[in-house]
Amino acid sequence: MEQTILVTGSTDGIGKVTARALSRQGHRVLLHGRDPGKGRRVLAELEAATGSDRLDLFIADLSVQERVRDLAEEIAGAYDRLDVLINNAGVFMPEREVAPGGIETTFAVNFLAQFLLAHEFLPLLARSAPARIVNVASIAHRSVRSIDWENLPGFPDYDAYDAYAVSKVGVVAFTARLARELEGTGVTANSLHPGVIETKLLRAYTHGRDGGAPPKKGAEAEVHLALSPDAGKTSGGYFEESRWTRPSSLALDPVIQERFWEMGSSLTGAARWADPKAYAR
Repeated sequence: MEQTILVTGSTDGIGKVTARALSRQGHRVLLHGRDPGKGRRVLAELEAATGSDRLDLFIADLSVQERVRDLAEEIAGAYDRLDVLINNAGVFMPEREVAPGGIETTFAVNFLAQFLLAHEFLPLLARSAPARIVNVASIAHRSVRSIDWENLPGFPDYDAYDAYAVSKVGVVAFTARLARELEGTGVTANSLHPGVIETKLLRAYTHGRDGGAPPKKGAEAEVHLALSPDAGKTSGGYFEESRWTRPSSLALDPVIQERFWEMGSSLTGAARWADPKAYAR
């Protein structure tokens, strides 16, 4: 059955290969990127490669919350269903940059954009149930032993790897908390580490050195969580590649999960999540 699937960050790397794989399977794929010119080139490339006429392109800078809301509004206005939201977009910032609101860019894109997109798309996902939210995290979250809450969300004491890893703890913790919020709605939420993959993000971390598996390997993990019947039976899980596993004890801590949930709610203004059961058909 054809599904409508949004893949954020799908003009490059794992997201682009994921979008191509889903399109080749006959699904309607909504591409997302930040650069309009690059987005149009990738759209044309994927249309030629897959022969699909069910690809669409949306442009938004996910570090800017207003643009995140605009993206959700545009898609909800154009489509009457969304079966899968793949929050694939992510960044690794070698130098500290600050997004609107004084929020460090890594945290804004990797954590807050996922949080806000899940909130904004909840009505559409619930009406499309069974539906799935797939949040891309990272095995890097395991390196974090404690959270310096005073350093969030602006990271004035900035270390690039620490900011990245903390943002991914937030993703894993938030996803587990979100799954509890979604119980009984037919919408599931899971997070995954797609593998150490040769991407622009990895090159930023390694200062341009090559390494990692090809993007196809990471795309296989994302497609698995988006479509496989087995993954559809799980919610609140964390996967490394395509295997369910326990995340770090820190990410499993209910206090940490609630703290990230409260921070996401406060920073995005999504303090009240409407009852998703009200949207069910």
